[in-house]
Amino acid sequence: MRLTPADVHNVAFKKPSIGKRGYDEDEVDAFLDIVEAELTQLIEENNDLKQQLAAGVPAGPAVPAGDGAVDAEVTRLTAENDQLRQHLADAQASASAAQAAQAQAEAAAQQMQAQLEAQSQAQAQAPAQAPAPVAPQPVIAPVTTSSETSAQAVRVLDLAQQTADRVTAEANAQAETQLADARNESERMLSEAKSSSDAMVASANAKADAAVRDSQIKAEAIDREAQRKYSEVMGQLTAQRTSLESKIDALRTYEREYRSRLKVWITDQLQQLETTGTDGAEVAATAE
Repeated sequence: MRLTPADVHNVAFKKPSIGKRGYDEDEVDAFLDIVEAELTQLIEENNDLKQQLAAGVPAGPAVPAGDGAVDAEVTRLTAENDQLRQHLADAQASASAAQAAQAQAEAAAQQMQAQLEAQSQAQAQAPAQAPAPVAPQPVIAPVTTSSETSAQAVRVLDLAQQTADRVTAEANAQAETQLADARNESERMLSEAKSSSDAMVASANAKADAAVRDSQIKAEAIDREAQRKYSEVMGQLTAQRTSLESKIDALRTYEREYRSRLKVWITDQLQQLETTGTDGAEVAATAE
């Protein structure tokens, strides 16, 4: 399960029992606020980076390998982001373990103090033994006084406190180290992602410019070819029109000449008919 800022914000630690020491609540809350802010910033930067990568590669056939590269980059960034979250979870686990160790040390110290206090009370309540009038010299056993018992208890408490402080310091140092590593890793990831994004955008722009230039060259070639064909067709049509106009003029000339010749021929025929008719009338008159 992924760790989210809401999980960090809603986490709640149990308060120590009465008489036991624990972490300062304000310091724990402040540390959790820092962790929440850092995690939120990492997630936002990762999302922004994904959007920049997605927006930096134009759609279309000009960049056929862009989508796969973006998917691979997003997958890599997601995996590294998961690693950062795991580092953060490990740091929180170390802090929790330090709290548990401190609680155990304090419990052991309190138990030791209770035993020492009980022993001191038992020795104080024990009746003093009167010396026998005639008896061999007894072997005097060392007796622990209440002051020595208190001093021993203080030493045990100091040792337990030192152990708890040492464990806490080690846990805090480990948490700070892991947090610093996470920040450095995040900065490295962002730097690499930005460099990769810039390179991909530059490559995509170069490919797009090349595609535009190729399209312009092809368009100009097509336009020149169209102009050439247009000029060729228009030249052919002009030549055909000129030829047809010449033929029409020739036909009109032929028509005029034909009409003129036909008119002359008809006139000649009419004159011949008139001449023939006149001669016939004269022959008829003579015959009578």
